[in-house]
Amino acid sequence: MTTLEDFYFGNINPSEYKQCKDTKRKLSDMTKLLDELKNLLTTEPQKEKLEQIDNCQLSLIALSERDAYIEGFKLGVKMITEIYADT
Repeated sequence: MTTLEDFYFGNINPSEYKQCKDTKRKLSDMTKLLDELKNLLTTEPQKEKLEQIDNCQLSLIALSERDAYIEGFKLGVKMITEIYADT
């Protein structure tokens, strides 16, 4: 099967990627710190506010990843176009 066929049939998901050790470690550190902070908060409104901040952060990361994917794809297409323009 070709890459395009794999993509068409859903065997390739461009939003999934392998996390390197450093990314996994930082994610683990962040989760641990968020849990520690949540345990320090004393009222439910404080905990809800922290959860809202965490959700906003996750949304921003997802948007940033989407934008980086789109820009990377555009750059790849530009490079391919330039290669064929020179032949």
